[in-house]
Amino acid sequence: MGDVNYLGTIPLGKVLNWDDSKAAGITPVSFPGQDAGRTEGIDTLGIIAYINITGRLTGTFNSIQNTIYLIKNIADGQQTSSQTLYSPFVNSDTFVGAIKTRRQGGMGTNTSVSANKLVDSTALFSTRGVQVGDLVKNLVTGNTATVTAVVSNTTLSLSSDIFTSTNTPYAYSTNIQVKVLTIDTHWELPGLNYANYDLSVMQVRS
Repeated sequence: MGDVNYLGTIPLGKVLNWDDSKAAGITPVSFPGQDAGRTEGIDTLGIIAYINITGRLTGTFNSIQNTIYLIKNIADGQQTSSQTLYSPFVNSDTFVGAIKTRRQGGMGTNTSVSANKLVDSTALFSTRGVQVGDLVKNLVTGNTATVTAVVSNTTLSLSSDIFTSTNTPYAYSTNIQVKVLTIDTHWELPGLNYANYDLSVMQVRS
């Protein structure tokens, strides 16, 4: 069983809630001139995008604890380490030559079956900027594969044959760069075989 939500190479398990927010970063500055001590302006530093993810990690105590440790190890005090966040909930931009293209993750249902392919006659894979290396998940079996070629707007070639019947729901990822701000975990007793988490990240410019 695979996943389509990853922070770098770290699987985020079952995502229960995804919340996006943006904030303007502004800093008061003094205007130059004789009245500099009495007047203030604002220096707009740009828009900061935050993502809060609520989810659940399952498995053995040791495997969950190791995953939590890996994420906490990214969240260093100076926020110098950035990671790639893969998810169907992510939108990003990319350039094909000089043309800027919007990249969007998404979900759908396949309409026919072909070996090592995802075929959906209603999809817009090319339009939505799907790329080689993006992740695709069969939402029935939980199996995942990577995109090896974007054949058309309705067909993707995959690294493995994960769709063997029609009308199967799927999800596919895109990715952005983020820095981890905080992660809080809540173990479920008495089994300690899963832990809920709240993960907060900040998007950085790609």
